Amino acid sequence: MKQLNFVIKSLLGMVVLMLLVGVWVGPAAAAPPVEREYPGLEYALKYALIRVEALQAHIDYASASADLAEAYIQDEQAAGHDTSALTTALAEFQAKIDEAQALHDTTTQILDEKAGFDENGEVVDPEQALDTLKNARQTMQETNQTLRTAKQDFREALRDYRQSKRRTANDE
Repeated sequence: MKQLNFVIKSLLGMVVLMLLVGVWVGPAAAAPPVEREYPGLEYALKYALIRVEALQAHIDYASASADLAEAYIQDEQAAGHDTSALTTALAEFQAKIDEAQALHDTTTQILDEKAGFDENGEVVDPEQALDTLKNARQTMQETNQTLRTAKQDFREALRDYRQSKRRTANDE
């Protein structure tokens, strides 16, 4: 009798435990599926928009530097120095700035369209949003590289001009 009583109590305990588990798990299992969120893509869009603004500031700074260099070249020409190499380097620098600005405008257009995102910057289509961010990133890299090489080339030309000017002054 003791053994039968133990078996009944054990079975009754398991039934109660199964009912309790069913009550706890049931509402969670019956809940509608949660819509996926993509905070990484949304953050990447915000970051890309900030980077585009910073890149425009770099382009504006390079353009202002070209204006200063043009004034410097005019002063040097007025002083009677040969600035033909420097004038050529400045023309190339300004052409590269224009190229960087065109690439930047492409990036801005890509990000303004926000393909895969809604007006608030939330992901609507994750694949399209990822493509948008990849394209924007690629054009930003091209813009940055164009601007960087243009600055380096012009600095080198300016350095060569100043060194040749010093050599000429030392020879006289």
